[in-house]
Amino acid sequence: MTMKRSEFGSLGDRLGRMPRVLDDQRVRHVWLDSTCPALVVDRRKTAGRWEGQVVRVEDGELLVGWVSGDRISTIEL
Repeated sequence: MTMKRSEFGSLGDRLGRMPRVLDDQRVRHVWLDSTCPALVVDRRKTAGRWEGQVVRVEDGELLVGWVSGDRISTIEL
């Protein structure tokens, strides 16, 4: 039997790694259209206007999409 090492390292290496942590500056709890709770996971400026990549749950489905910054308002936690 030959043993190969995965490109991701050994199982022991992978189990010993620290878990990934989301950057507090990138992920924000927000309101979408002032009514739907959502998370902003990325931002970009297109044609001089800010947009946010928003993740939300609707009818049990996870929805992800880019929306205008005008539709996003912040939530104080």
